[in-house]
Amino acid sequence: MSYIYVQVTLFLVIGVATYTDLRWRTIPDWLIMKGLGLILLIRIFNSDQNQWRYFLGLFVASGVLYLAALLIPGSIGGGDIKLMALVGLAIGWQESLLFLCLMLILAGVCGVIGVMVTKNRKMKIPLAPFFLIAQTSMLAIGLS
Repeated sequence: MSYIYVQVTLFLVIGVATYTDLRWRTIPDWLIMKGLGLILLIRIFNSDQNQWRYFLGLFVASGVLYLAALLIPGSIGGGDIKLMALVGLAIGWQESLLFLCLMLILAGVCGVIGVMVTKNRKMKIPLAPFFLIAQTSMLAIGLS
Protein backbone atom coordinates (compact mmCIF):
# COMPACT_ATOMS: atom_id res chain seq x y z
CA MET A 1 0.00 0.00 0.00
CA SER A 2 2.87 2.38 0.69
CA TYR A 3 3.97 1.92 -2.95
CA ILE A 4 0.79 3.63 -4.15
CA TYR A 5 1.17 6.52 -1.69
CA VAL A 6 4.78 7.06 -2.70
CA GLN A 7 4.02 6.96 -6.43
CA VAL A 8 1.03 9.30 -6.15
CA THR A 9 3.04 11.75 -4.04
CA LEU A 10 5.94 11.60 -6.48
CA PHE A 11 3.63 12.10 -9.47
CA LEU A 12 1.90 15.10 -7.88
CA VAL A 13 5.17 16.77 -6.85
CA ILE A 14 6.76 16.22 -10.26
CA GLY A 15 3.57 17.44 -11.95
CA VAL A 16 3.55 20.71 -10.00
CA ALA A 17 7.32 21.06 -10.50
CA THR A 18 6.81 20.65 -14.24
CA TYR A 19 4.21 23.41 -14.27
CA THR A 20 6.35 25.84 -12.27
CA ASP A 21 9.51 24.98 -14.22
CA LEU A 22 7.78 25.60 -17.55
CA ARG A 23 6.04 28.75 -16.40
CA TRP A 24 8.63 30.46 -14.18
CA ARG A 25 11.81 28.39 -14.70
CA THR A 26 11.96 27.51 -11.01
CA ILE A 27 11.03 24.59 -8.78
CA PRO A 28 9.91 25.87 -5.37
CA ASP A 29 11.78 24.61 -2.32
CA TRP A 30 8.53 24.31 -0.35
CA LEU A 31 7.26 21.80 -2.92
CA ILE A 32 10.36 19.61 -2.69
CA MET A 33 10.46 19.80 1.12
CA LYS A 34 6.79 18.80 1.48
CA GLY A 35 7.30 15.92 -0.93
CA LEU A 36 10.48 14.80 0.85
CA GLY A 37 8.76 14.99 4.23
CA LEU A 38 5.76 12.98 3.11
CA ILE A 39 7.79 10.28 1.37
CA LEU A 40 10.21 10.15 4.30
CA LEU A 41 7.29 9.52 6.68
CA ILE A 42 5.97 6.78 4.41
CA ARG A 43 9.43 5.19 4.23
CA ILE A 44 10.00 5.38 7.99
CA PHE A 45 6.68 3.74 8.85
CA ASN A 46 6.93 1.12 6.11
CA SER A 47 7.88 -2.34 7.33
CA ASP A 48 10.20 -3.04 4.39
CA GLN A 49 13.47 -4.48 5.69
CA ASN A 50 15.58 -2.91 2.95
CA GLN A 51 15.01 0.77 3.73
CA TRP A 52 18.63 1.74 3.11
CA ARG A 53 18.26 1.51 -0.65
CA TYR A 54 15.74 4.36 -0.51
CA PHE A 55 17.84 6.53 1.78
CA LEU A 56 20.88 5.83 -0.38
CA GLY A 57 18.75 6.83 -3.37
CA LEU A 58 18.35 10.25 -1.79
CA PHE A 59 22.05 10.91 -2.45
CA VAL A 60 23.15 8.77 -5.40
CA ALA A 61 21.35 10.17 -8.45
CA SER A 62 21.12 13.70 -7.04
CA GLY A 63 24.86 13.47 -6.38
CA VAL A 64 25.41 12.75 -10.07
CA LEU A 65 23.41 15.85 -11.02
CA TYR A 66 25.21 17.91 -8.38
CA LEU A 67 28.58 16.80 -9.77
CA ALA A 68 27.45 17.75 -13.28
CA ALA A 69 26.34 21.17 -11.97
CA LEU A 70 29.77 21.67 -10.39
CA LEU A 71 31.67 20.60 -13.50
CA ILE A 72 29.51 22.62 -15.91
CA PRO A 73 28.31 25.75 -14.07
CA GLY A 74 24.82 26.86 -15.04
CA SER A 75 23.96 23.54 -16.65
CA ILE A 76 21.63 22.13 -13.99
CA GLY A 77 19.57 24.07 -11.49
CA GLY A 78 19.34 23.44 -7.77
CA GLY A 79 15.65 22.61 -8.04
CA ASP A 80 16.43 19.80 -10.48
CA ILE A 81 19.03 18.39 -8.09
CA LYS A 82 16.59 18.50 -5.17
CA LEU A 83 13.84 16.97 -7.29
CA MET A 84 16.21 14.13 -8.18
CA ALA A 85 16.87 13.60 -4.45
CA LEU A 86 13.11 13.24 -3.97
CA VAL A 87 12.95 10.70 -6.80
CA GLY A 88 15.83 8.76 -5.24
CA LEU A 89 14.10 8.60 -1.86
CA ALA A 90 10.89 7.49 -3.54
CA ILE A 91 12.20 4.71 -5.79
CA GLY A 92 15.62 3.71 -4.43
CA TRP A 93 19.17 4.16 -5.66
CA GLN A 94 19.20 1.59 -8.48
CA GLU A 95 15.92 2.67 -9.99
CA SER A 96 16.85 6.34 -9.59
CA LEU A 97 19.99 5.80 -11.68
CA LEU A 98 17.87 4.21 -14.41
CA PHE A 99 15.40 7.09 -14.04
CA LEU A 100 18.26 9.60 -14.36
CA CYS A 101 19.59 7.94 -17.52
CA LEU A 102 16.14 7.87 -19.11
CA MET A 103 15.45 11.48 -18.16
CA LEU A 104 18.80 12.74 -19.46
CA ILE A 105 18.47 10.82 -22.73
CA LEU A 106 15.02 12.32 -23.30
CA ALA A 107 16.24 15.82 -22.41
CA GLY A 108 19.33 15.38 -24.59
CA VAL A 109 17.31 14.34 -27.64
CA CYS A 110 14.95 17.29 -27.19
CA GLY A 111 17.91 19.60 -26.61
CA VAL A 112 19.62 18.48 -29.81
CA ILE A 113 16.40 18.94 -31.77
CA GLY A 114 15.91 22.37 -30.18
CA VAL A 115 19.44 23.45 -31.10
CA MET A 116 18.98 22.24 -34.68
CA VAL A 117 15.68 24.10 -35.03
CA THR A 118 16.64 27.37 -33.29
CA LYS A 119 20.37 27.38 -34.11
CA ASN A 120 20.92 28.56 -30.52
CA ARG A 121 23.68 26.49 -28.90
CA LYS A 122 23.21 28.21 -25.52
CA MET A 123 19.55 27.25 -25.28
CA LYS A 124 18.39 26.14 -21.81
CA ILE A 125 15.55 23.72 -21.38
CA PRO A 126 13.62 23.04 -18.17
CA LEU A 127 14.29 19.52 -16.87
CA ALA A 128 11.15 18.96 -14.79
CA PRO A 129 9.01 17.92 -17.80
CA PHE A 130 11.53 15.16 -18.49
CA PHE A 131 11.21 14.01 -14.88
CA LEU A 132 7.48 13.65 -15.52
CA ILE A 133 7.98 11.77 -18.79
CA ALA A 134 10.59 9.48 -17.22
CA GLN A 135 8.38 8.70 -14.22
CA THR A 136 5.35 8.02 -16.38
CA SER A 137 7.42 5.80 -18.68
CA MET A 138 8.91 3.82 -15.81
CA LEU A 139 5.48 3.32 -14.25
CA ALA A 140 4.03 2.23 -17.60
CA ILE A 141 6.66 -0.47 -18.10
CA GLY A 142 6.73 -1.49 -14.44
CA LEU A 143 10.25 -0.38 -13.52
CA SER A 144 9.39 2.03 -10.73
